[in-house]
Amino acid sequence: MKKTFLLILLVGIIFSVNCFAQEIRSAKEEEPVLLEKRVEKEEKKIEQQDKQPVQKKEEKKIEQPQKQAVPKKEEKIPRTKMTPATPKKRPRNVSTFSTTRQTQTSTTKVNKIKLQKVKKIKHKPYNKTNYVQQVFYNKPIKYHYSIPPRFIYRGIWIRYYFVYDNGFYFFNGYPYYVYHNHLHRYSFTDPGSYDLVDSVTDKVYATFYGFSLKQSYDRSADLRDRLNAEEGFYRYFCAERFEYDTNYKYDWDPDEYSDWYWD
Repeated sequence: MKKTFLLILLVGIIFSVNCFAQEIRSAKEEEPVLLEKRVEKEEKKIEQQDKQPVQKKEEKKIEQPQKQAVPKKEEKIPRTKMTPATPKKRPRNVSTFSTTRQTQTSTTKVNKIKLQKVKKIKHKPYNKTNYVQQVFYNKPIKYHYSIPPRFIYRGIWIRYYFVYDNGFYFFNGYPYYVYHNHLHRYSFTDPGSYDLVDSVTDKVYATFYGFSLKQSYDRSADLRDRLNAEEGFYRYFCAERFEYDTNYKYDWDPDEYSDWYWD
């Protein structure tokens, strides 16, 4: 009995050993297959990852020409407000007339020049008497003797060109009023009249007489500013009418000025 039991044990052991050996062999045979599958999966993943950036690059290349085709909006440049330059005020105390200042342009070209737009300026009469007039002209012709011919517009009106700001001035003991770079006598005592002249037609619009040059100029300047405001440019100007004395010896000949309205 013992012998048979031992034989059965040996047969069982041998059988179990054979089964275990077969399992080990089958496991060893399946391991390379599984490894190959894993390697293939990993290779596929790597290929997919490599393909994705290439596809993205191609998509970007396709989108870029479309973006370039779209016109860009024009950028609006912000405009800064220009502040007008403030003119420097010149001194009002002038002792002598300047002989080097620019004179009036030749009268033949006056009407060809584009007329400037008028600024909103209203004449302000100067009523203060804080000065003492030292020079007097009881007749206008006595003042007209000293006028150079280049300041006689068309041989009829005195247009003394003087580059100063608008307003009252006291030069060489005599009062003046400057307007639009032209000098006008402005005496409280001296007699005289002012013509209101149309610079386009060179015709007198009105003549103003007063007890003094100041009164005549104030009346003329008031109407001048109203008319110029309506026209929109410096069309009308105030000026003394020049008186020519045939008995006086001038240092110039009126025949030399062909643009003067003389017979």
